[in-house]
Amino acid sequence: MGQILSNPVIDKEQHSGSDVLTAFGLCAMQGWRMSMEDSHIVDLNISDDEKEHLAYYCVFDGHGGSSVAQFCGSQFSKILQKQDAFKKKSYNEALIQSFIATDEELLKDPVLANDHSGCTATTLLISKLQNVMICANSGDSRTVLSRNHIAKALSYDHKPTLKSEYSRIVTADGFVEMDRVNGNLALSRAIGDFEFKSNPDLAPHEQIVTCVPDLIEHTIDYNSDEFVILACDGIWDCLTSQDCVDLVHYGLKQGLTLEEISSKIIDVCCSPTTEGTGIGCDNMSIIIVALLKEDEDETAWHKRIVAKNYTPPNSFENQRRAVFHFYDFPENDDHVFEVTNKRESDETDYNDDRKVGADRGASSLANLEAILGSGGIQITPGENNLSYIHGTALSEVLASLSGGIRSQIEEEDEDDEEDEADEPTHADEVEESEVKKD
Repeated sequence: MGQILSNPVIDKEQHSGSDVLTAFGLCAMQGWRMSMEDSHIVDLNISDDEKEHLAYYCVFDGHGGSSVAQFCGSQFSKILQKQDAFKKKSYNEALIQSFIATDEELLKDPVLANDHSGCTATTLLISKLQNVMICANSGDSRTVLSRNHIAKALSYDHKPTLKSEYSRIVTADGFVEMDRVNGNLALSRAIGDFEFKSNPDLAPHEQIVTCVPDLIEHTIDYNSDEFVILACDGIWDCLTSQDCVDLVHYGLKQGLTLEEISSKIIDVCCSPTTEGTGIGCDNMSIIIVALLKEDEDETAWHKRIVAKNYTPPNSFENQRRAVFHFYDFPENDDHVFEVTNKRESDETDYNDDRKVGADRGASSLANLEAILGSGGIQITPGENNLSYIHGTALSEVLASLSGGIRSQIEEEDEDDEEDEADEPTHADEVEESEVKKD
């Protein structure tokens, strides 16, 4: 399960948007994990061709760190658009090329090439001109289509125990132990994870862990195809594909927006406690993509889907009770989501503290740079939000700081000893008491 916090970080990143082809609602939350290692892409149109319209959605689930996932979140669309096949509108080939090219770009960065993190990628490209959607998936994040309220898989989880994955791993001189690649990695395809791709005699698709995605192409039928869900395994560990589709339909019947529904699904999946099986303690990211007909906006789409009169089997509250059946929830539904719901006063206090902290942080950083600069030490920005401190006087400053800390500790110890010496003893107190009596 990995390291977890004593309380979950429940601040959510939420977005929504729409265009002529799709509309979306997104939510992401760190949860119980020590840091947030997910990233995502929501791009309503990545085509520069007036005749084409291409919506592109991605969820990246990082492991072993956030560096590779963050790189993908910022660069994946650009890398896809650079591929020759993309310019020729050969989207299947372009998607495969983009995954391989991303690994190659990572290896060009000396820091990222030696980074031990990796990430899964589940991506959806929707073409208006070709009337298709293509899912390219590498890892155990998942993309699901709601087709007449029935969940249809657009991707399959890449686990080391699958026969096809196991065969490649063993052929590449790897092994599977405790359902993990080399006893370590719980998934068998990913971007990054270069320690599992170190055999120079093997092609990318032959490595122990490969970045090469599986592709599923689906011709869109707007009378049947309703929406698509992309999510990391933090969601799918808690919900089946059909459970998730049903919850979206339930939210739509309640009049919620796609953004509100995605937020509510994360509430459903966030564990109320760290006790138990460990499900619900992961980072969570989910994107719900509405498939819009010609000249249809999100409001009209919403009404059209609700008019199908599908009745989902569970509410958000009942689904949460079912997922965490071992937990004793309050009978009142209003308290089922206590772990992820903030009181308004808590939210205000948090935002005030965050603003003060941000101002203080910016001021402190400026002061630090000025102090260091005057001593001949520079701070140089690097890639991936990393900064490097260097300069000939650096070692002297560190030694001075260490010496200052030691001196301060010694002074505090001396003060404590003096205070103890000045404190009256029991004998002194008795003598003073007798004098007063006399």
